[in-house]
Amino acid sequence: MDVDLGRYESEARELLRQARAGSPDALSRFESHGPEAAGRTSSGQIDLNDALLVIARESSFTSWVALKDHVHFLAAVDALDSGDVKLLNDLLTRYPQLISYRCTKGEWYESGYFAGAMLLHHIAGNPIRCALPPNILEVIKSLLKCGADPNALCGDLRKSNTIGLVITSKQVSDAGVSLSIIDLLSQHGAMTDLLDDPDVLSLPLWNCGLGTARALAGRGARVDLRHAAGLGDVELVHRCLHEAPARELVERALTYAVVHNHYEIAVILLDAGASGDLLVTPCDWVSPRTALHEAANRGFRRLVELLMSRGASNQVIEPLWGGTPAGWARHGGHTDIAELLERQ
Repeated sequence: MDVDLGRYESEARELLRQARAGSPDALSRFESHGPEAAGRTSSGQIDLNDALLVIARESSFTSWVALKDHVHFLAAVDALDSGDVKLLNDLLTRYPQLISYRCTKGEWYESGYFAGAMLLHHIAGNPIRCALPPNILEVIKSLLKCGADPNALCGDLRKSNTIGLVITSKQVSDAGVSLSIIDLLSQHGAMTDLLDDPDVLSLPLWNCGLGTARALAGRGARVDLRHAAGLGDVELVHRCLHEAPARELVERALTYAVVHNHYEIAVILLDAGASGDLLVTPCDWVSPRTALHEAANRGFRRLVELLMSRGASNQVIEPLWGGTPAGWARHGGHTDIAELLERQ
């Protein structure tokens, strides 16, 4: 949506002019979206506020004030994404309600883990909108100073907090600022119980956050065979295998190695008894799939060839979407791998 309120105000003035001139289309718009004023159109008693209400309701807002808040919120998000702290502070000073505004309209905001997000939820770049600004810590400090709640939740089930979004963010991971952001948030009262979850490393590892996973592991997060495989730590993988883990855990670890394209570790796990075609749930929130499904979907041809050379079946169907590894390859846009799998 355009962040310039002037466009909407101009539309309202033109609508008002046409309605006063008796335009059937304009009058119909008042009937549909401004019934409170519809009875006054014939007497010419409608005014700009009536027209502004029609424009707001045509844009699916209950009032002109609601539309203005949304437009200002989007301007604040743009300032946040660009690292323009001055503009962000100016907007929050002029419109302090923005710090607690929940966005419920537009892509990402209506359903899913980012539904109803507030400004602070945007600092992780998750979902990805643009590159993180280099001064992201300064941006966060500005939001917290203005009263942002570090424990506020978003998502369909109101279960995603800012630290959770940081831990699962590829951009934060790639920028190497995950621990700095987590520390800053915790200094301002953010609850860090998620960091104590014994499976916390699965969050970044399953969301392309290898840097964050390594940083958390360095701080003492619990590491099992799956995590060691995802981290690409050959020595740690061998140590975990010395504990004689169950075959299913070895198979689940193989999916983590595949996700991060760790070929050497995949070989080690295959030698340890993994097959690459056993349906497993890598972590609690991920549906069953095989390592071959993952390799095919991500376009890792060398791993696909490795798994097939070790006898992995290309006929296994995962239960959620009913897809074969070839189907996952096509879904991922890897036609050559799909054709390779279909030839076998």
